Amino acid sequence: MSYSEAKVRLTASEALGSGVATLPPAEATAPLATTTDDAGGVILGGHCLDTAHEPDTLQRGTSFDDKLSTPPLSTDTISTVVSPIPPDAQIPNDEKASPPSASPALPSPPDLTRSRLIAIAAIVTFTLAMSAAGGSTLNIALPTIQTELDIRETDLQWITSAYNLTNGCFLLLSGRVADIYGRKLVFLCGIMWVGIWTLVGSFMHSGVGLIVSRAMAGCGAAMATPSAIGIIAANFTGQARSTAFAAFAAGAPVGGSVGLVLGGVFVEYVPYSWRAVLCIMAGICFVMAIAAFFVLPRDTLKVVDPRLDWPGAVLVTVGLVLLMFVISDGQNAPNGWRTGYIIAMLILGVLFIVGFFLWERHVVYKTTRPPLMRLQLWTRANGRLASVYFIGFVSWMGFVSLSYHATLFYQQVQQVGAIGAMLRFIPCPVSGILCNVLVAQLVSRVPTQLLVCTGVTATGIANVLMALSPADVVYWRLPFNAMWMTVMGADFLMATGSIFVAKLALPDEQSVAGALNQTLVQLGGSFGLALTTVISASHQSRALSRGLEAIPALLEGIHAAFWLGAGFSFSAMFIGVVMLRGMGTIGKVKKDEQAAEKEEHSAEQGHGRGEREV
Repeated sequence: MSYSEAKVRLTASEALGSGVATLPPAEATAPLATTTDDAGGVILGGHCLDTAHEPDTLQRGTSFDDKLSTPPLSTDTISTVVSPIPPDAQIPNDEKASPPSASPALPSPPDLTRSRLIAIAAIVTFTLAMSAAGGSTLNIALPTIQTELDIRETDLQWITSAYNLTNGCFLLLSGRVADIYGRKLVFLCGIMWVGIWTLVGSFMHSGVGLIVSRAMAGCGAAMATPSAIGIIAANFTGQARSTAFAAFAAGAPVGGSVGLVLGGVFVEYVPYSWRAVLCIMAGICFVMAIAAFFVLPRDTLKVVDPRLDWPGAVLVTVGLVLLMFVISDGQNAPNGWRTGYIIAMLILGVLFIVGFFLWERHVVYKTTRPPLMRLQLWTRANGRLASVYFIGFVSWMGFVSLSYHATLFYQQVQQVGAIGAMLRFIPCPVSGILCNVLVAQLVSRVPTQLLVCTGVTATGIANVLMALSPADVVYWRLPFNAMWMTVMGADFLMATGSIFVAKLALPDEQSVAGALNQTLVQLGGSFGLALTTVISASHQSRALSRGLEAIPALLEGIHAAFWLGAGFSFSAMFIGVVMLRGMGTIGKVKKDEQAAEKEEHSAEQGHGRGEREV
């Protein structure tokens, strides 16, 4: 049964009064709307979460899964086919118009052995690790690259920013393409694309060529990441899905830290330094692509309407590119943020993003075409899904800025060198792995709000510890604790957020829903880095004008950046306390479902799979 024709039970007065039912039932001919948000409910795997009649928040101690099994509203009911048509929607009368598109029925997950599931989780986790490593590998090598390729100081940051820009801006488009044409196909293309352009970059002898190659590699990472999220959602159920998403989230801190380690070691000890790093990363990409070809199962989800919303794709992609460019280049422009083209591009970027949302609303309510992104993603679960998105955006402002300014603190204030800075970041991946193991065990037992708020609070405390660290501070006193605490916010939020998004997303929008989460995280990191850099430069300039020497002035600016990062993290905590109140637990598997899965698993000698978790 398709999601656009899911049967629900309403009282006659409720059904007829709200305009969502007709007697006798008639086949839906409305514009595309594959959820019943406008009728007060959200379709999730064949169940209807009735937000019009249920309390606004889940009861404390109630899991989100329990909410999905709400009994019928009344014994005096009618059974009808819900046609989720907004009251003000205009039904097109053009006979040539395409038939309404509907989300396909939820397919059963393929029968996969435990070892193959582990292999799938490892491969998709590598994707996020590769994406993070791609942004951090060359950071430590930037001085060496600047000398070797004769790059201007103002252009040096584009070696990293170009990768992050394309990676963040093409996530939404790539997610929708993966949902339509197959996640495995897009995943393989993305991994190969990263490998090819990473290898090309290792042979570049000009700054422009290296920057272009990094931008092209970022496009490949944008293709692979949302596809990986959709692959997890389609092939894992129950506790296994929570564990897989926790492992996937661990890829970010592990990849970022491994990138720093590789960059530091190669810059210090290998003759070809950064070129060798890129060659190794390219080789790993090719090996993982081959493994993914044989390990990842074939896509089973078939989209009824495979048309791609190209106008929406152009609007959102161009808008994001303009915004990301302004964020990356605003500080280094001739007149800083007051430069004419920076202001113009900022205004245009905002207008393109606003135009994208208006266009998507037009597509949903006035046409029969499928949108690039369903606007209902922002209203699912009484707005809690949007809250999770926004918390990710704000928390990443504090997380990314801490990592960047901690590097400056170690290298330029304490002057410990590339290897010394790299060693001081080792607690990050260790803590990241432990945090995700902990999340996998707690996500079905501990309220989601507590996990999220605990994580972002830890990142805020880490910023405070770095802000209180003098130039001669002993590493084990304050910075060490900041290093292992900073990743808690990222890992607790990324794992729980990914599971929550997968819960609420429909089968044919898993990749684009995950891509939206990743896009906002990328934007948050870029915005946070830009704002903290501006504050740091301002305080440093004031300190120099007061007669402080260079290093004390730099330290004063870095401390200001840490304080602002702490403000971002604590703001994310406040949002979580207010907006996620009473959310309950996610990833919870009922005892009867666990027993059924164990029985089937035993009957098929480890090769069976239980019913797909809603």
